[in-house]
Amino acid sequence: MKSAYDHYSEKTDNQSMGEQGPNSSLERERILTACRELIIKWVQVNFSAYFDTLDDRLFSLADKADNNDDQNRYFQIRGDLQHGKSIVQQAYLQQIYKAFDNYQANQATSSDYSNNLGKLTEPAPEDELNLSLIDNNELEEKLAIGSMSRKASALHSEMLYALNQRLAALRGGQKLTDQGNPIAPAVFGEAMKQSIDSISMDNRSKLLIYKIFESAFISKINKLYELVNHHFESHGVLPHLSYHIQKNASAQIAEQLPEELQEQTSAASMANQVNLIDAIRLLQQQLQPQAPQPRAQASPPVSQIIAGIQQLQQNAGALLKALESPQAVATSNPASLKQQAEQAVKKSDEVDAHIIEIVGLLFEYMLNDQQLPDSIKALLSYLHTPFLKIAVIDKDFFDHPEHPARQLLNSLVAAGERWVEPSGKHKNDVFQQIKNVVQRLLNEFDNDVRLFSELAFEFNQYLRQHSRRIRLAEKRAMQAAQGENKLKEIRLKVDAYLKKKSSELQLPPSIHTLLFEPWANFLSFNLLRFGSRSEQWREAALAVDDILWLSQPHGADDWHARKRAQELRKTLLPLLQSGFETVGYDSNQGKRLLEALMQRQQDTSTAATPVTTPVSANIDDVDIASQSREAAEGDKVIMMLRKTQPGTWFEFNADSKTPQRAKLAWANTDTLHFMFVNRMGQQVSAKTGQELASDIRAGKTRILQTLEGKPFFEKAMERVLEQLRQREQNNPD
Repeated sequence: MKSAYDHYSEKTDNQSMGEQGPNSSLERERILTACRELIIKWVQVNFSAYFDTLDDRLFSLADKADNNDDQNRYFQIRGDLQHGKSIVQQAYLQQIYKAFDNYQANQATSSDYSNNLGKLTEPAPEDELNLSLIDNNELEEKLAIGSMSRKASALHSEMLYALNQRLAALRGGQKLTDQGNPIAPAVFGEAMKQSIDSISMDNRSKLLIYKIFESAFISKINKLYELVNHHFESHGVLPHLSYHIQKNASAQIAEQLPEELQEQTSAASMANQVNLIDAIRLLQQQLQPQAPQPRAQASPPVSQIIAGIQQLQQNAGALLKALESPQAVATSNPASLKQQAEQAVKKSDEVDAHIIEIVGLLFEYMLNDQQLPDSIKALLSYLHTPFLKIAVIDKDFFDHPEHPARQLLNSLVAAGERWVEPSGKHKNDVFQQIKNVVQRLLNEFDNDVRLFSELAFEFNQYLRQHSRRIRLAEKRAMQAAQGENKLKEIRLKVDAYLKKKSSELQLPPSIHTLLFEPWANFLSFNLLRFGSRSEQWREAALAVDDILWLSQPHGADDWHARKRAQELRKTLLPLLQSGFETVGYDSNQGKRLLEALMQRQQDTSTAATPVTTPVSANIDDVDIASQSREAAEGDKVIMMLRKTQPGTWFEFNADSKTPQRAKLAWANTDTLHFMFVNRMGQQVSAKTGQELASDIRAGKTRILQTLEGKPFFEKAMERVLEQLRQREQNNPD
């Protein structure tokens, strides 16, 4: 089984360098000359456009600066660049020409640091005591250039692969990599560095220029690659070249993940992770302590150390196997195994201490994650030893966000956060599935990374099926809640409608009951089923006017009133009785209400009181949301609830020993009704805004921090970087 990472690393040329193409050296030279002209023309146009963008960005930054110092700095950079524009552009083009010359001379077109950033942060022992501010500035520049080059190379790997094959064919068939490609991303990045060096500028300003260069120039080089590949194809240079990577690794990984986790493989996240590890390495380098004294005796080789911690890994597997319940796992303590593994690895001078530190900080962040249940924290803590081992033996672990070990841990953490109940009441088998993965890693991982690929694929397949079941359950619960809320909303509208109609009338209790109970239910039924423009609604609404008319005095000498009353006895009473039956109202109670209505009409037929007519009202004009807004006006908690997005987790009974977590699955912010589901997607609670606000103020309910879409590794490395920066501030020397 191939993982996404396998595909990311594999580049197989289905066609040999001997494939039919330009035969004579003269013809190949002509193709390359035309190619060089094409490249130079593209660079001239786009580098000039970049300079215009740079000028605009600097002006904008100066205009928005918070203080005069920053504003002056941006204007100073802008002025320096405007003054030296022709020098920078000429120097840039010279670097591109030089790269093409180096390609034709079978020499490297870019430096090693753009492709192997790890070497930048690992100075030779004899240089450790001689690091200076100038060195750090140069290191920052190289890291910035190297980072943008690596990201662009990964993003455009398919087109670069095709270019490398075609350029190799034109140069006689000798294998060509990105480091020998005259238009590889590293060439453009290093050309930027060389050209900026031609004018005097501080390091902070250079880093800003590189950042804008990445977004305004490097982001467009795919167009150049398409242009050059098309040029080669049209001239018969490997026109049928195929490439096995049909899509990038991130897309393949995303396809394996459930919908809830696919954001974790976004290009922005992948790029940010590359930047984070670069920044972490730089800070670790700056915080590097004095060189340690030489050991009295030679340290053991790393292979011997790995063999030693393999036993610790197996011990962890045996310990975990004996823990059957989530509660037992939560109360276990694998910390001693972590300490033993770190101590063992530190014995070898071949292992970079920075690696040990980063792995330790990653798992420390996990233990402090408030969203992760204690049982999952403890369970995943058993993975420290195998992850420390893979970080030591596999240099790609930190360099590639698509590494299968990282992807697997991201999925395990995300599944624990979303689908494992913190209380330990597991009604699904997510916890057991995570435990199975951890157990297999502890038992079977013997330095072969393919096990991570296999487990990641299987676990993500399980998560896809599990999350689909949860989404279907949530959808059914949401539809039921929406139906219930729609009925409540209609009843509130009908109630407001009736109150407005009768607001200026004195109604006896029996007439009030008739209107606001059985007939209100019948009105709601017609409004829900047929709508406000239907004949059914119109007839039921007209009956309201008739009921109110009958309940009011009309005078003994009003002949028209007597005639209308007689007609209503024949038409209104059957209509009311039919309506009562439709809504299932008690027949005996309904009969008493109708008798009371007729008796009221007889009692008022001889009265001399002036007639009061019902207030005119239209059901479509009734705004029940305004009532909720008025009720919530000035209530900060309710205003906060209005802005709370579905998917937010709440904790009920927060003041008790048995808190319950539930996810807000649906909310009507007009009527302030909220529906919550558990981790199985089943409805567990439906509350009004007033109820929720009251419980929040009393400490019975609290809103949990929103789950981020970021993968675990990205969040953890952000925290690691923050810790290193704090350490740097606390130790300025």
